[in-house]
Amino acid sequence: MLEILVVMAILAVISASIAPVYVAAMDGIRVRNARNDLVATLRYAQEVAVRESREHRVYLDKDANKYRLMRLAGLEDDEKVFEEARALATGEQFLPENLALDNIKARRDRRTREYFVSCLPNGASDKAVIRLRDQRFRGVQFTITVEGPLGKITIEESR
Repeated sequence: MLEILVVMAILAVISASIAPVYVAAMDGIRVRNARNDLVATLRYAQEVAVRESREHRVYLDKDANKYRLMRLAGLEDDEKVFEEARALATGEQFLPENLALDNIKARRDRRTREYFVSCLPNGASDKAVIRLRDQRFRGVQFTITVEGPLGKITIEESR
């Protein structure tokens, strides 16, 4: 009986020491996946804009820490009107609590004041720089750059 108690104590100590490492690893995976999902949404918006010959936009809400994919629905009083795009990732996509939209250099919608990256049917995109901050570690940032007419999207990590 004593041997079983010793083994159980050893297993408890090992489990307690592994749990924080596991939680940190899972947080890192969530941050990486969220970052990659945002880049994938931007690339998807470019592809579907060309395929459907219709402007698509990725709207970024810095305050709510979320983004969404919209498509041109038409014109109303000479203003473009956008609707939710029927896509693989529909609706609003929230970033995990450990990842924040830190700084955005992009165009802003006149009505909603949200930032957006526009993807046009000719394959061009708005020029934009989106900085994400990993709140778990000081100074870790990810910079997503959309290079405008060529539509090239790059991502860099800086510390």
